Amino acid sequence: MTKKVRFFAGVEIDKDEKRHTWSADAWRRFVDLCAEDSQTFRVRGREITGKSEQCFSPAVTYLHLTKNRELLDWPEVGDIEGTISNLATKREQTGIASILEYTYLLPVAGTSYIALFRSSSGPLPSAIASWIALKKNLMEDGSSFELQPVLRNNARQKLNESLGVKSLEIRFEGKPNRDSQSVIERAAAEAVSVAGENDYANMSVDLRISTGRATVVGESTENIRKEALTILSNNDISFHPLEKFFGGAVTRLRANTIQASQDSDKNVTEQVDFIKESLTEDVNFGSMRDDEMTPEIILSGMMEAVSKFRKRAGEYN
Repeated sequence: MTKKVRFFAGVEIDKDEKRHTWSADAWRRFVDLCAEDSQTFRVRGREITGKSEQCFSPAVTYLHLTKNRELLDWPEVGDIEGTISNLATKREQTGIASILEYTYLLPVAGTSYIALFRSSSGPLPSAIASWIALKKNLMEDGSSFELQPVLRNNARQKLNESLGVKSLEIRFEGKPNRDSQSVIERAAAEAVSVAGENDYANMSVDLRISTGRATVVGESTENIRKEALTILSNNDISFHPLEKFFGGAVTRLRANTIQASQDSDKNVTEQVDFIKESLTEDVNFGSMRDDEMTPEIILSGMMEAVSKFRKRAGEYN
């Protein structure tokens, strides 16, 4: 069963909006902080519980975060007699009190990166970032936290060195987050609200925001750049459109960045395609289609992805 493992950097943003990327030591200290007891925080109306755990094969320490699947979203099951019914109706019979969607975070030792693997509706990077901020009490001094996808060097450099973003192309598939920090995503959520609850999986919204001017730098181009960063941090940037059936995904995200020309006084435009430039690794989890996704199987797959990621050193910052 092939799944994607994604890679992120943790970025703490102080009250002066200065960005500080977490080091390997910062991640280690945070994982140690989460070792005592599991802790639950309400993030955008959903309770997310997290704790660091130990696995012995492979021998790693990881962060395990879960959220409850809403009762109306519980699946149907078939029993040995062929009778099909919703699992929620069998709670007393089975003793199952809740269904938990999960996300695993595994620090990449010796680097400032973490590997992330999630079930189909597990906590998204934006929700995890909020949980980390709450666990660290970052809001007390006006700070915040983001998980930034690891991009190839060229893409990251273009974004970091850009004078602004002239235009942005986005496709939201499924159900955008109406409580997003992004004005654009909230607008997309409003647009798909015309669909019924059961039709979100078939919905997509394409948006293009442009200043309409060649390479003029100003407040608008900086605001569009900030929106690109917010969408990049707060979504599951997906290569696989089927993931939209389990919530929402951004399946297109392109920015026309404004760059200072090396040869003249005029600025130039260069495009960054974040879907193509985001680093992920495909991994086969388990040896059989009916293997249970135990922590050992998940973390073995993540370690394989980490090994592939390390071999690509030099492609990313």
